[in-house]
Amino acid sequence: MSQADDLLGNKEGGSQFRLTRRSFLSKTSLFLASLGALSLESAFDYACAANSGDFSFAFIEGVHLSSGIPDNVKLLAESQLFLQNALKTVSEQAVDFVLFGGDQVESPGRDDTFWQLFIDVVQVLNCPWYFVFGEQDITGAAPVDRMRTYGPDLKGRGMEPKDGGPECYWSLDPVPGVHLIGLDSAKANSNAGFIKQAQLDWLKKDLRENRGKLTIAVSHHPLLPPPPYDSGPPWEEFIVEQGAQTREVLGASKDVRLVLSGHVGINKIQKERDIWYVSCPSLTVYPCQFKIFRVKSDGILVETYQITYEALVKKAKRELSSSRVSFQYSSRKPLSFLKVVEGEELDRNVFLPFAPGALPLKAPKKKKAPKQKASKASVDKKKTPTSSQQKSDIKPQTAPVDSAGNGMEKLNAPAETGKETGNN
Repeated sequence: MSQADDLLGNKEGGSQFRLTRRSFLSKTSLFLASLGALSLESAFDYACAANSGDFSFAFIEGVHLSSGIPDNVKLLAESQLFLQNALKTVSEQAVDFVLFGGDQVESPGRDDTFWQLFIDVVQVLNCPWYFVFGEQDITGAAPVDRMRTYGPDLKGRGMEPKDGGPECYWSLDPVPGVHLIGLDSAKANSNAGFIKQAQLDWLKKDLRENRGKLTIAVSHHPLLPPPPYDSGPPWEEFIVEQGAQTREVLGASKDVRLVLSGHVGINKIQKERDIWYVSCPSLTVYPCQFKIFRVKSDGILVETYQITYEALVKKAKRELSSSRVSFQYSSRKPLSFLKVVEGEELDRNVFLPFAPGALPLKAPKKKKAPKQKASKASVDKKKTPTSSQQKSDIKPQTAPVDSAGNGMEKLNAPAETGKETGNN
């Protein structure tokens, strides 16, 4: 006899339908109570996320700031110009904080000159900023001591390293009710990422001690690799060896809602165990973009912004289309890799609901902001422009690429409660 038969009062082996008002109300109450018990934990977790107030932050990855180094697939000669352009836009958007996702510099530079230049440039920000390490930040002609080079700037911003070892992972509360975790996945002179067991043990402890806070984690290397980096050689050389173990720790917490990464320069959003994993593009590699996240009580609005120098973005596109990685993706159609890094619209401008099992909501397209034209001299320049020239060339960017906004329309009906969904 089925549960439905039992609820309706049908007796096993009989065809007579007998249902009194008393039995209907009694059994219906039991049935609804059982459903409520199943969803109580999910509802409580959703309510905890809703307790944090609205806030916003920018995520900028792959700046590769340097001076005197020629362009390759990374527009290194334009790195300072691009960073200043991005910070101008971020300042206009009045975010609560800025998060840099690794590879802030193309090595610290002799006597840490590139890192000191980075510090000087970001002084224009009128909000707190934080960072995690990429492999380029700790790779140099000589071994880079994280604490000697970066220690004062870590501690001065509340990013106190947790175990006194060579790795620098940290956590803090950037706004009330919100917990931010910075993981250290960087290995010097290596494209692959690595997270030691000591860091995983600390992560478990940190999540336990901060229960009830909406939690965001960031690592330079993707913990949930976007295609094609989720496949075999040579793509697997760019991921975190302990990615699955780290996701298991994060997924065991009901507070973690968002995990950010860079390194591979791809626009991609995926979902696993009700956590949104967002892979973000590089600032100096095509498509030369960064993201702003606007966190609401019911989800996260993701906006993608592009550097506004159209000619320089086209130059970056040419460099990537002829790069080794594009031919590794497809020797016959290397240009197809451009579509991979650009991502779909749901990877760029989208609303990510907190509700368990909910699907992303597409943001309506808006008119693109006018893009600035760089002179031929700027595109083909042989040396880095002076600071005064860079500042004079920068104009405000007024809107994101296909920017997100109000009046979002639903692509699909929400999935059933508890069902994990993604864009793959």
